[in-house]
Amino acid sequence: MNKEGYKDPTAEIAVHRASRMPKHIWNVFNKLNLAAGKSGMEVTEIRDKETGKRYRR
Repeated sequence: MNKEGYKDPTAEIAVHRASRMPKHIWNVFNKLNLAAGKSGMEVTEIRDKETGKRYRR
């Protein structure tokens, strides 16, 4: 909602896209979870060494 109380679809889409994990990181995250799942474990966070940004599921 914008300051007048109306829906703001452009801002809503931007916030949604910004909160998503990039596809190349999501692929690695899924593969790590599959491998960890074989041992009864789960990966909950991954950090990009290049940017230092942490991604959580």
